[in-house]
Amino acid sequence: MGKLPKIEEFKIPEGYFEQLPDQIMGSIKTNRTNTWMRYAATIALFLSAGLWVLYSPQIDSENLSMDDEVNLYIDSQYWTAEDILSMAENPDEILDQIINEEFPEGEGLWEQEEQTWF
Repeated sequence: MGKLPKIEEFKIPEGYFEQLPDQIMGSIKTNRTNTWMRYAATIALFLSAGLWVLYSPQIDSENLSMDDEVNLYIDSQYWTAEDILSMAENPDEILDQIINEEFPEGEGLWEQEEQTWF
């Protein structure tokens, strides 16, 4: 311990802590341009949100036919094929229509002669 240098007492200048808040507040720069820019940005945000709500395209379901509305639900993946079939009065009719559209009988797909494959 004898090898350690002797530390002198710390002395605080007189009135230091009384003047400290004023010195800190004086070193802070007040930027008044930020205040009006914040207000302008807020107003611009509200105006753009209002215009977006006012002019956003809305789908009028009254003008859509039933088929168009169903296709819209299917395309948006809100409904699946199982949902459509479960809501139909006659799901077999819908399935027959799909099969006829995919594989028309006129092309001779159903009229092929039976062949023995063994």
